[in-house]
Amino acid sequence: MTRKLLTLAFAIAFISFILNFVSAQDRGRGFGMYLERLKRELNLTPEQVTKIQKILDSAQKQAEIDREKYQGDREAMMKATRERWEKIDKEIEAVLTKEQKKKYEQIKKERQERMREWRGRPNSR
Repeated sequence: MTRKLLTLAFAIAFISFILNFVSAQDRGRGFGMYLERLKRELNLTPEQVTKIQKILDSAQKQAEIDREKYQGDREAMMKATRERWEKIDKEIEAVLTKEQKKKYEQIKKERQERMREWRGRPNSR
């Protein structure tokens, strides 16, 4: 019973995070802020910025499709989100130089750590 409650609490918290993230994108944040961070920390060329912007635009469109498609199915939404980030990471890495890839690995680790910390917070809603 406790395991089910913890799983449910995690699912609710994760979906809440995803919805807040998507909402932030709608307000010009989210992926836009992520691209700005990548530009700054990886010293991207204009060509790389264009390619990564296309990757992120495509991911945002897919997130919107998934939000409609998986409405009410938290597990499916979480799975789709994880898969989307895996795809984003692979596509971005294909655009980067060897040195940039090393820095990007650190950015990914920080993002994953923030997610772990966020998941550990009690649900305040």
